[in-house]
Amino acid sequence: MNKYKEIYILGIGGSGMSSIAKYLVQQNIDVAGYDQRKSFITNQLNQDGIKVDFNLNNLKYSKKILYIYSSAISINETTLKDYLDSDNVLSRPEFLNILSKENKIIGITGTHGKTSTTALLAHIFHYNERNVSYIFGGITSFHGIGGHYGDQDQPIILETDEAFNTFKDINIDDLLVTNIDVDHLDYFKNFKNLLNAFKHVIENVKGNLVLNFDDQNLRELKTSNNCISYSSSEIADIQIQYPNKIIIENEEYVVTTKLIGNHFISNIAGAIALAYLNGIKIEDSIEAVETFPGVKRRTEYLGSIKGIKLYDDYGHHPTEIAATISALKENTIGKLYVIFQPHRYTRTKNGFEDFRASLSKADETIVVDIYPAGEEPIPGVSSKNFENKKIKYLKSMRMVPSYLSTRVTENDIILTLGAGDITLLGPQILKYLDEI
Repeated sequence: MNKYKEIYILGIGGSGMSSIAKYLVQQNIDVAGYDQRKSFITNQLNQDGIKVDFNLNNLKYSKKILYIYSSAISINETTLKDYLDSDNVLSRPEFLNILSKENKIIGITGTHGKTSTTALLAHIFHYNERNVSYIFGGITSFHGIGGHYGDQDQPIILETDEAFNTFKDINIDDLLVTNIDVDHLDYFKNFKNLLNAFKHVIENVKGNLVLNFDDQNLRELKTSNNCISYSSSEIADIQIQYPNKIIIENEEYVVTTKLIGNHFISNIAGAIALAYLNGIKIEDSIEAVETFPGVKRRTEYLGSIKGIKLYDDYGHHPTEIAATISALKENTIGKLYVIFQPHRYTRTKNGFEDFRASLSKADETIVVDIYPAGEEPIPGVSSKNFENKKIKYLKSMRMVPSYLSTRVTENDIILTLGAGDITLLGPQILKYLDEI
């Protein structure tokens, strides 16, 4: 890839592609790209010196340019459709595969928690003056978009994504697996295929393997790899004592963190273990954890007004939703109000009962219309179906601020939840509550 002085990324506004763009531009490569619409991420890319186009009318193929395209792009409808076999036209998985052949890769994967854990591990390394490269699909307050090109003798800390089996051919030296849960069945068809995909990746790890033994699927996974395990039970090498302690080699450590919830403490234990296996002392990792601000949209605190706190979270899977709601409930003096935007018709259909059970853990939940993410509607699949005694359906997000204003009081918490454009709602709620 070093022979290309220009790189063009299709789908550059996506979380995974934008981090690749930032990683590449920091190598003094001319990086540009295309996305369907302007967004917070495309604005951030502009600030990093990356030009973003919003139509493909002028896209022309050149042998001198490396093209990388996202799975979200209908590549067969572009000029590149006739050049898909060319060496300079790569899908995201193909690009990551090549990258992993040229660099040591420390991977983090799992159905839940991989983005925030990758960001945390990168933070631990940088806090301890190890200028690693990293690529993860999120945004932090300490470094913006999750891409960075570090020292050449340092590894790349890489979020290794299971969606579309992206991680299948990545050459991974060290790997942390946070969990395996039911997701992406539109691609994998059934859970067994998903499990086998994870097993393939785990068995091909060259070096250190760290597994969460609180996850039954990982605990039961038979692999020839030597692994370090972490768990809240005594069966693991690293024991977690909630809410904030970990025990390693009979030494007890207290973890101080801004992150809310047991799931974050679990991920922290895994990250500390992987950092330790790469030469960072446990005490130094714990010191770094204390200064980690978190990733945007992962139980992100947006502010408070009139004693009411507001958070925003990316959660779009029943397990993630249950963990986030439970964590905030434990930290709520008053009531917890959740506004949820389902993501994709297929995901809503396949996990409907689990979604409703998770959402019912809040004191009251509002569900708005489904964010399609490019999918066509499925007859009979609607947010209105969620309604019960604890869940109310409101068709439009515009109706939410006024509805909430008649119900919330001091010491309550409001959580906006989902992977779509619901992230825009939180600031609108704060503004509305301030003005009434």
